[in-house]
Amino acid sequence: MKNPYAYREKEREELILRYLPLVKSIAFTIKRHIPPTIDVRDLIGHGILGLIKALEKLDTQRNPESYLKIRVRGAIYDYLRSLDFGSRRIREKEKRIKEALRELTEKLGREPTDEEIAEHLGEKIDTLQHDLSRISFSYILNLEDIFTEERRGYEEVISSREADVEEDVVKKDLVEKLRKAIDKLDEREKLVIQLVFYEELPLKHVAEILNCSISRVSQIKGEAIEKLRRLMKDY
Repeated sequence: MKNPYAYREKEREELILRYLPLVKSIAFTIKRHIPPTIDVRDLIGHGILGLIKALEKLDTQRNPESYLKIRVRGAIYDYLRSLDFGSRRIREKEKRIKEALRELTEKLGREPTDEEIAEHLGEKIDTLQHDLSRISFSYILNLEDIFTEERRGYEEVISSREADVEEDVVKKDLVEKLRKAIDKLDEREKLVIQLVFYEELPLKHVAEILNCSISRVSQIKGEAIEKLRRLMKDY
């Protein structure tokens, strides 16, 4: 007689191998937005843990791959939250960068470069860019939290089989309110949100497209997300 437990274990191992490329893809995408000191192998490891946990409920999901993406990304985000991207030191550094941007813009009559900002702050450009990566990713986590209720992202709710007619109406209303909130952003903020969150481009590439400093892109993104948070709370 075959051991049903051994069969389930074999099936789980096959699923892990099948979805491992998905975990790696998500990990490398997130890696583009965080400081280089964080090893992508750690992201993959935590993503795999999220995948294993998600497999337990995979057969109850209407959209399995979407469900796995959300759970894997969520596990990696939880790990990054544990590294305290929103620490007091980072928030204080963000204020200093904003103040440097304001002072140098007034002095130079144009937006300063990252090198000029680093010199103004009395630090190396590598240090500035490292901190900008941490600041930037802290806002990505904030945007994720806009739709989090008991650690369930709105995309996960959308893909659930447990939704009834009333919940479907609520979800559609939420998506419509987000669209309206984004419409209230100015054009540059909309572009940054589009390039960072939908196209998933690193800040450096966004800065090249906008022809401005990485510091300025980080500032625009932070302001846009704070606006979205306020607007969604109002809704």
